Amino acid sequence: MSKLQVDQVSKTSAGADTFTLPAADGTAGQYLKTDGSGVLSWGTPPDQKITHASQWRLTADFAGDKAPITSSLLEVDAPVGFGVLGSSMTQVLGVFTFPATGFWLIKFFGMFYAPSGYSTSNKITIQTTTDDSTYAIATDGSQAIGQAYDTTSCVVEYIFDVTDIANCKCRFHVDVNNALMTTMGNTDQNETYMTFLRLADT
Repeated sequence: MSKLQVDQVSKTSAGADTFTLPAADGTAGQYLKTDGSGVLSWGTPPDQKITHASQWRLTADFAGDKAPITSSLLEVDAPVGFGVLGSSMTQVLGVFTFPATGFWLIKFFGMFYAPSGYSTSNKITIQTTTDDSTYAIATDGSQAIGQAYDTTSCVVEYIFDVTDIANCKCRFHVDVNNALMTTMGNTDQNETYMTFLRLADT
């Protein structure tokens, strides 16, 4: 028998041990837990399902670098069947704020165009901050485009532990080595876009 507090164990008239459980508060789905010293109590399981999911897209093309992307950003709202789970991300001048703490998966997909006959390359970057000021490169990736092709794409992703929604934020950069390279955007479909998934509690 596990060691329990004296007031949680009593004897029957036959001498067998019986247990008196802590009073429940009526909340469904609770589980019985111990503090490590034998004291029992009811607990609520942590919320480990995905509670927030949304996408944002670039709505218009731009040429050259954007560090960071500050405009033409819109939460996906077309064409049909689009989904937003939980509270939405918000952004001001390309700085994204999370609606809740937790472990978040951030994905950045970039689509690019260069006139046929030109060789060029591009780099996309997710930057994060935990003090709402100093940004660091969380992840980046690059993709080259040869003379025989005129479109290419690149994707990067990062799991961000958001412990404070006032200070933990992210932004997105595009760097190209040729001004002819265009980052593609569209109001009605995902071309260059960002995905945000809250995976679990922090």
